[in-house]
Amino acid sequence: MTRATLFLIRGDWKEALLLHAYAPIALMALALITFCALAPKRQAERIANRAEIIERYTGVTALLLAGLILYWLVRLLVLQAAFIRLIQD
Repeated sequence: MTRATLFLIRGDWKEALLLHAYAPIALMALALITFCALAPKRQAERIANRAEIIERYTGVTALLLAGLILYWLVRLLVLQAAFIRLIQD
């Protein structure tokens, strides 16, 4: 996922998504965490409260985790040849 995130930062979306479909989510999370770490405490708390409300009503974290596990299993079990080529590059 690191290489995919680096491709995203460079603007190469196609290559990034070929490497890992969750790279955009990882990049958004990294940007949000960095912003909260550098933002004034009041703004960071406001963002954290909004994230908590969204999580409470949608369960988005569990859905993303389940999707990530399913994605990983499909890549590992169904698309073995592509996965092996990907990690050998």
